[in-house]
Amino acid sequence: MVTAELLSPEHWMARLKEGHEEALAHLMARFEKPVFAFLYRRLQGEGGVVQELTQEVFLKCLKHCQRFEEGRPVAAWIFTLAANAATDHLRKRGRELPVLEISSEGSAQAAQTFDAPDPHLPSPWEQVDQERRLQALRLALGDLTPRQRTMVMAYYVHERPVKQIASDLGCAEGTVKATLFQSLAKLRKNLDVTP
Repeated sequence: MVTAELLSPEHWMARLKEGHEEALAHLMARFEKPVFAFLYRRLQGEGGVVQELTQEVFLKCLKHCQRFEEGRPVAAWIFTLAANAATDHLRKRGRELPVLEISSEGSAQAAQTFDAPDPHLPSPWEQVDQERRLQALRLALGDLTPRQRTMVMAYYVHERPVKQIASDLGCAEGTVKATLFQSLAKLRKNLDVTP
């Protein structure tokens, strides 16, 4: 018997689209902490705002679930909602801040403006961390068989549906699903990631 925790996010998204709102709780259980961490990094630790935006992401998930395209990874869609929420927040907060200059008479006046850092670009620390993670991922992908690597790249990078991958590789959809499951387990082990 399959427990609720073992069902994929795609299963719960399909249930949500069918009108079963309790499926949102399963998606939140799976993605709430990663979305919070993503927003926390993106907004440089604005804790209270991050909590509000995390809740907003899942409300948008519920409200706009019919826009979710079958065959697309749910994680990618949810993190797109999170990135959009962060960008909207940064836009509302305003990108230009005046710099006050004290004149020789002692009065303050706006001398110039500067742009806040682009929220779409990672900080130098994030770039270093991202490079380390990418290198670890490359090594972990290298440990997969060519068939496993092909399926992982097709599904997670090129966002191809399982049915299309099965057709392209001349195998059953169940084989693709099983191979993706085994590949992810191997990647998690090699990357020492807890699901």
